[in-house]
Amino acid sequence: MAKTSPQKNSQKLAVPLFGAVFLVVIVAAGIGIARGAQPKSQDAPEAQKILDVQAHMPFQVLIPAYMPRDFIRGDVEIALDDVGPGGEPMIQLSYRTRNGETLFLKEWVPINPEKEILASSRPVETKWGQGWLLRQSESLAALWVDIGPLRASIYSPDAGVISPEELLEMAETLGPASNRQVFSFSLEMPTVREVEPPPPFEVPINEDGIQEITLVVTPGGYSPVRFSVRQGIPVRLIFRQLGQVGCGNVLIFPTDPENTTALTLESASDKKILEFTPSVVGDFHFTCSHQMYRGMMKVVP
Repeated sequence: MAKTSPQKNSQKLAVPLFGAVFLVVIVAAGIGIARGAQPKSQDAPEAQKILDVQAHMPFQVLIPAYMPRDFIRGDVEIALDDVGPGGEPMIQLSYRTRNGETLFLKEWVPINPEKEILASSRPVETKWGQGWLLRQSESLAALWVDIGPLRASIYSPDAGVISPEELLEMAETLGPASNRQVFSFSLEMPTVREVEPPPPFEVPINEDGIQEITLVVTPGGYSPVRFSVRQGIPVRLIFRQLGQVGCGNVLIFPTDPENTTALTLESASDKKILEFTPSVVGDFHFTCSHQMYRGMMKVVP
């Protein structure tokens, strides 16, 4: 039997060994390329701009770690001359895409949180507690959240620009600019979970046997926004306004399925009274003249 020399054996082993080393090098290089292709976390591009104006605000300004990829964060526009619904100091951050679509982030500390409401919104769960989500066809997408005493409003006048899940992700990643919020693109969107709205306010019957309620319109909407009355018992509705409400000074109110009454407040101190007896059980939606403010009266047996 012929013997194989040690030199030939080493040559035979060198070929597969070289191939294995070459494969390891290729795999490692591939991993390095793949890692290099992934976006690196970095400071939010707008953080320094926010820090430059922080001293002018009476609260800690927050910015989101997550934002849809199309918005150019570094080009954020900052406005400090706006005020909240109750006249509170407010900051507004405006983000835009290259196509001009706009996303706004407003922050303020509401004086009357329970009266400053996002009209026609539905309650949703957030990591901060209950939030308010509004989506009107393709015309508006908005989300309000309260983080301690601070209220943040994230919205776009073009509902097609951002989904409810993306709004929620932005809200849940809000943090101080002083932390240099890590800028990231999230691959997993949170699930939007609706919260059951509180039961409507039950209008009491006064000593005269009348269901009397004062309906106040504020810059944030109606208070109460939902109330219930009994069928067949007279109702006295007193309509008033608090603050600058624009078209909210006109109330379009359905007293039954066939009849609607318009009440107009001529000044901030004015009040109007509407008296009627509900005859039909059901939900009746009232609005302002432009349908920007919305509320609901529930007639129960």
